[in-house]
Amino acid sequence: MPVTGPAVKRYLAPALAFVLPFTLYFLTTARDIFWLDSAEFINCTAINGLAHPPGYPLLLLFTRVAALVPLPSFAFRINLLGALFAALSCLVIFLLIDHLTRDRTAALLGALIWAVSWELWQQATVIEVYSLQVLLTGLALLAAAGYAETGSARMLLLLTFVLGLGFANHLFTLFWLPGITVIVYIQVRHRLKWQTGLAALLLFALGPLLYLTLLFRSQKPPSWGEINGPKALFEYVTARIYRYRFFAGGSGYLATQFRDLPKILLQQFTIFWPLVIPGIIYLTKSRRWLLSGIITGILFSGPAALLYNIPDKEGYFLPVYFACALIIGCGIFYLRRVRRLFIAMISGLLIIVAFYYYPKQDRSNLTSLSDLGSAVLSELPEGAIVFTDDYSLFQALHWLTLGTTGHRNITVISQYHLALPWYLHRLSRTLPVPTEAFTLTAELWHNPVRTSDSRFGETARTRTEEIMEILISGLLPAPVFYFPQNFTRLLENWHHFRLKLHGLTYQFCPGSDTLTDPDFPLKFPGPEKYCATRFYDPYTVDLCRRFAATVNRRGMLKYARGDVRGALQDFNLSLKYYPDYSAAIENKGIVFYFEKMPDSARLYLNRFLKLEPHSPETEKVQLLLHHLAP
Repeated sequence: MPVTGPAVKRYLAPALAFVLPFTLYFLTTARDIFWLDSAEFINCTAINGLAHPPGYPLLLLFTRVAALVPLPSFAFRINLLGALFAALSCLVIFLLIDHLTRDRTAALLGALIWAVSWELWQQATVIEVYSLQVLLTGLALLAAAGYAETGSARMLLLLTFVLGLGFANHLFTLFWLPGITVIVYIQVRHRLKWQTGLAALLLFALGPLLYLTLLFRSQKPPSWGEINGPKALFEYVTARIYRYRFFAGGSGYLATQFRDLPKILLQQFTIFWPLVIPGIIYLTKSRRWLLSGIITGILFSGPAALLYNIPDKEGYFLPVYFACALIIGCGIFYLRRVRRLFIAMISGLLIIVAFYYYPKQDRSNLTSLSDLGSAVLSELPEGAIVFTDDYSLFQALHWLTLGTTGHRNITVISQYHLALPWYLHRLSRTLPVPTEAFTLTAELWHNPVRTSDSRFGETARTRTEEIMEILISGLLPAPVFYFPQNFTRLLENWHHFRLKLHGLTYQFCPGSDTLTDPDFPLKFPGPEKYCATRFYDPYTVDLCRRFAATVNRRGMLKYARGDVRGALQDFNLSLKYYPDYSAAIENKGIVFYFEKMPDSARLYLNRFLKLEPHSPETEKVQLLLHHLAP
């Protein structure tokens, strides 16, 4: 039966609200593993393993289904889920704005503004929990608004079911419950029947019950473990290990959060933020109850995210941004009634923002984490044991050896996990783990109150280093290596161990012979592939910095051996990886100073001061420049 003209008009706008964002995300989605939790979720999907607490059973259920999609890259299949969830959230916001305004043009523009917003696009190009979470939050707001206006039992049942799924994906759903309650309060108080309430509770429970599926997941490396009973499952699902992160960091952390907040907010919707004002005016006049609920949700979830001290929490703000995008869409409708030319202006600005952000958001060709893992593996000998506090590298090394046959017998140890008793028990199956290490972890976790203490993070970090020191003492003289996440300085010692630079890694030396051969080969890609000026992705830019740091360190060793020419060649190579790498710039200036080349020395030393005016090296550099003064 042919599709009629009215049917086309009816479905065209919502179809565009999904298809256009999904196309954009499909083109920019990462085809390879990406950094941080994204790599972990892909590993867990491949082995049906456990992710870090609280486990995210709903997301991992979806990733197992996505793994069956016939696309050539396993990682791409999983990452594409982020694109799907983000695009569906665009459709949901279209439906919400259309429901509130009965204006499909305003709804479509609002959905597209949401589609090109910074953080949503970021989360759409890799697998993470946040794109699914904002989709579920949006569906909850849509169902809550529908129930508040109609009193439909179906809307209430949909709302409770979606909220339950939200808890099965991310526990921060809790902070949107007050806002949802404000939206539905009047209807619940006057129209709720006990049969409907009971059915709603049962539907809500279906989401949290998904956590029981974690009992059937593999606990082999690199997945989390060990869930060996009801108590362990409860502590895992409630994320006991992370409770200390609330209010952690003190006033200094909060000051940094509030200082960076304006920049983060401006980046999110850029020139569209002023549309919030007419949106608030419209909702105040037409649906004050909805605006009150949205503001309540923002006031609860926004500060909670600010107070939660983790390094990669940008996605926690996505539901807040979703609520703001909804208000922006209402603002477009409110102003559209005043001036029709306004729609053309908004459309033009949307195209400009999309073109401006596209190269910054494009992750389709990024293989930086895989390349880092491959480079580290190529440096390690047969039977090597490598410690790292870089969680991304830990996941990458496991990914690169996952499911392969004949790969070298290399053990990867996560320094981050060493304070966890289950992790030491896992290591003890293949490596000697002294009783003292188990005693230290038991003392750390003995007092349950400690895990809610803001000082617990520092205590745990210290304890991991103590345990790592104990393990290394028992492992030497085996080939033991260290890959530190902090590449800011050349390590010659770690605790009482001597270290030998081995490229990207350091080798722990059992004896006094710790001299590093300054001619060790570099086994990672050259600056023709990794130059910081060619990338927008901060993780890949940082990888360029790591490569630059390694070459710079080799140059320092060459200069210490009297190889001036070789040192300068390495400092120059370092700057090809990262043109503003201050350590290499300073080293070039120092070499030129001692080699009696004052003009070149002044050039590089002054450049260093311009890049690093507050560096601990500043006083030394200023002293050298003083000696160079005519």
